[in-house]
Amino acid sequence: PQKSSLITILWNFLPFFCVLLVTVIVRLLILTSGSVTFHADEAVVGLMARHIVQGETPIFFYGQAYMGSLDAYLVSIGFRLLGDSVNTIRLVQMALYLLVVAVGYVVAWRFSGSGRIAFAAGLLLAVPTVNVTLYTTATLGGYNETLLFGNLLLLLSYDVTHEHRYSRWRWGTLGFVGGLGWWTNGLIVAYALPVALLLSYMLFIRRILPVRSAFGMFLLAVAAFLVGSAPWWIFDITHNGAAMSTFIRSQQTGEFAGIGIPYVPPLERALGLAVIGIPALLGMRFPWSAEYFLLPVGVIVLVGYGVAILRLFRGSNPLRPEARALLLGMPLVFFMVFIASSFGADPTGRYFLPLALPLAIVLGTLVKWPDDGTQTRLLRPSVIGLALLTIVIGYQAAAIIQAIRVQPPGLTTQFDLVSHLPNDDDMALMDFLDTEQLYNGYTNYWVAFRLAFLSGERMQYSAALPYKTDLSYNTADNRYPAYVEAVAQAERVAFITTNLPALDAQLIALFEAQGLTYREAQIGVFHIYYDFEPVRPDFTNWSTMID
Repeated sequence: PQKSSLITILWNFLPFFCVLLVTVIVRLLILTSGSVTFHADEAVVGLMARHIVQGETPIFFYGQAYMGSLDAYLVSIGFRLLGDSVNTIRLVQMALYLLVVAVGYVVAWRFSGSGRIAFAAGLLLAVPTVNVTLYTTATLGGYNETLLFGNLLLLLSYDVTHEHRYSRWRWGTLGFVGGLGWWTNGLIVAYALPVALLLSYMLFIRRILPVRSAFGMFLLAVAAFLVGSAPWWIFDITHNGAAMSTFIRSQQTGEFAGIGIPYVPPLERALGLAVIGIPALLGMRFPWSAEYFLLPVGVIVLVGYGVAILRLFRGSNPLRPEARALLLGMPLVFFMVFIASSFGADPTGRYFLPLALPLAIVLGTLVKWPDDGTQTRLLRPSVIGLALLTIVIGYQAAAIIQAIRVQPPGLTTQFDLVSHLPNDDDMALMDFLDTEQLYNGYTNYWVAFRLAFLSGERMQYSAALPYKTDLSYNTADNRYPAYVEAVAQAERVAFITTNLPALDAQLIALFEAQGLTYREAQIGVFHIYYDFEPVRPDFTNWSTMID
């Protein structure tokens, strides 16, 4: 009997393990394809992790007062275990996304009580849209953690408002996870607002707990939230409200001034949501491209989501009490916040990641319909739903294959091809700089930090040059003062430019105006100016030059 019971348990968990296996296979295929470009934002996370191993304790992403450093701390653990490399960064992200899928599967099962719906939702996460694939493979500093914490918030909030209302550890964990999410990435509000609405409804309208108990659990969650978000509050208090100003003004202040979100009118945000954001969310468009992918099939995918949503609004409900309202409420709350806030200035795709799980569960409900026995086998709603689900998963898989096969850009977080720099020539560039002993100098953001990480920080360059075609420059790009200081103290410097002839022309004019001679080299997309005589150029950063 014990052996039979164990076999039954393993059999019941088989769909769950299959989903995790598919997730691992898809991730390994992506990583081994070499299609994911290693850009400067990811390099900054790697540099932070390296510095954490060396004893530093950063609280936020270098040079800014938002997006906590938790991702870098987790990557630093990977560095200690597996060594300091780009592959380690990506493996840590794969492990995190595996947890995202695992918790998402549990949420789907908890919300529906159906193994079929959980399995369908799990597969949709295991083979996700290109948008989700991109931002959970190449890290920008905390999106995987935000998805994981958000899924946990959904799970815990449902637990404490239903079967586990008196569970103190669940209430405490709910608050702590929310706090960690707040420190990690402000995008956690996409989960926190719907969860807060659910808690408010259940506590104050449904009155699921006596007033005294409800008040005690609420205080426990708040206290745990403050503990989890403590790094955020400590930083904000010790830096004159810099973290809070990022959310209130959409601009950073003080020592972090220069980074912010541009103002876009609400009507344009709504248009961007409809034309750019939602297609990226559903996998109909790659984040870096304005073109639609296999539009005829994309229309079928759109219809599938429409049928699933309409069914939940008007038809039978295969979800448990309040789960339907929470899942359908998340997109509605998100869209309202997106249009009303400055986040709507960027509809390219990354801000839509929190909707991946709700939509996966909603679409997964198509595999479970009541059967009254009147339909023929092929016309049963569950069979039609399964066909739609198969089309969506196949569509998402085809999109991933297309993205990793098209070079350039492959899977890239950089949407401007002018500043998208393939990694093909990185080693050749570093070999040249080593040969010429050019370990310091000036370049743009997308080169400086990638070069620093890949070279083990032998090469410390100031990110003092522009990378945009209009040659505009933001001093906030120079995120790590130690590199700026190293360049200031160096006797020999080099200038490295990429894909900007107008910048090259102005630099040449500057060198000539100072009476300097120099040598040049071209390595792939990198243009290097070096061996200046009789002295090194008089240059601090691009903003002082154009002034």
